[in-house]
Amino acid sequence: MVETPFYLKIKIGEVEVEIGGEREDVLETLKDLDKIVELVGDAFNVVIEDKKLKNKNRPDPTQFPKIPRTNQCSEAVTSLLLTDWGKTPRTIGELRKAMEANAVFFPKTTLSGVLVWLTKRGDLRRWKDPKRGYLYVINELEE
Repeated sequence: MVETPFYLKIKIGEVEVEIGGEREDVLETLKDLDKIVELVGDAFNVVIEDKKLKNKNRPDPTQFPKIPRTNQCSEAVTSLLLTDWGKTPRTIGELRKAMEANAVFFPKTTLSGVLVWLTKRGDLRRWKDPKRGYLYVINELEE
């Protein structure tokens, strides 16, 4: 019986390295992954600032408040802005990342429409910051 070759590709910045061979040998080599990454970085003059590889597109859930799962975009926005995190004015991008960190996904167009609707209803306050764009907070009614 012919065994299928075993390959593994690792991409660091713009550099991609492929390791291949017998499955056991490749898996054994992975134990030295830190050293391999360092050697690849040195060989290709790639600066590796953080040894922990992170997905840049996925938000870090620890930097956002935890909210309950919901199918309502307005509920997710309100839940976020009622937390201590939401007391600081937030942009649509920050709100979207916080929702994604909580596994609550809505298109940007839906979120922007809901923010306008909540603002018109008087639930949110919004103003335009010259550097950050529109900022949103809960509208606390004066008594």
